[in-house]
Amino acid sequence: MVYLVSMGISFFSSAIFVLPAVIFQQYVLLKQRSLSKTAVVMFFAFYLIAVFTITGIPSVYSWDANPEFNLIPFIDIVNNPPAYILYTILNILLFMPFGFLLPVLWKEYRSLRIMALAGILLSLFIEVLQIFSFRLTDVDDLIANTAGTVLGYVISRRFAFRIPLKLPEDRKRGCGRYESIILFGTVFLISFCLRPLLSEILWDKVLSGPIWESIR
Repeated sequence: MVYLVSMGISFFSSAIFVLPAVIFQQYVLLKQRSLSKTAVVMFFAFYLIAVFTITGIPSVYSWDANPEFNLIPFIDIVNNPPAYILYTILNILLFMPFGFLLPVLWKEYRSLRIMALAGILLSLFIEVLQIFSFRLTDVDDLIANTAGTVLGYVISRRFAFRIPLKLPEDRKRGCGRYESIILFGTVFLISFCLRPLLSEILWDKVLSGPIWESIR
């Protein structure tokens, strides 16, 4: 229960800042007028928040190197096969929405090679950050996350590429061509810099109130 509350606080502490940031990006920077496109972009941004929350990226205020590595693929399966298989499946499921949504929103990602590379880069980015968050940097996570991205892409290619999301006509000019990168950077910086400020306030409220007695 405490874990779920912690995840909820972390998610909310990022989402409260990401919501206006995405609206500003869509309607001011990109002059986007499609409500359906904005809704899917918002959903994707919230998904990225969930990924950063679940994987436990560090914050700018708790940056402490504690490197632990597993660079040998599949070696942990001999220790506890059921737990290893379950953990691998959860990692695959976590990254499937990434492979599904990215090519739906942006046509330049409608390539298996590009999506596999995107999955590797996002997973590698997270694994490197985990060096500074007291978590294990694991090559198996990299493999499972990339597999989840590719599987999500395959499903997206089969069912979702025909979703009629309206794009602005000048999307190839200005900052529109970097929309996905700007969105990712915005969500990460908010999770890295602003989330800890609000989550600390919320945790103080939880710890000093009657909620803590019921969940601990």
